[in-house]
Amino acid sequence: MAGAIAGLILGSIIGAVATIAGSYFLFWRRRQAALAHLRRAFKTELSALSYIDEMADSGDYEILTQTVEKPVVYESNADDIGHLSGEEVETLVAFYTDLYWIRDQQDIEDKKERVHEIVEKRQRALTTIREVE
Repeated sequence: MAGAIAGLILGSIIGAVATIAGSYFLFWRRRQAALAHLRRAFKTELSALSYIDEMADSGDYEILTQTVEKPVVYESNADDIGHLSGEEVETLVAFYTDLYWIRDQQDIEDKKERVHEIVEKRQRALTTIREVE
């Protein structure tokens, strides 16, 4: 009788541990897949914003302020950015903060250096996202 009780308890413990381990693995896989999708979305949006580089290089600053698009991926996933690495978060927030700044500018001719800094921040963010994958 004592052996049956010990077997029952041992079987329950093994079953519980297996269930917990399986649930954690499934959670971890889903989290990794979600982060991969998030990185891919940011990579796509950052690549699509490459026209900022071209316009800054050609000196079309006034047109640039009028044509900068609303960052859809950033705004849609602002809650999930914290799940990325610290370096990714830092570079993304730095770039998108400046992107909002450039959208709000009326007279940008005297701020050309900052526009070129934004170009560098976009490239740094794109590089950081690619390195993590």
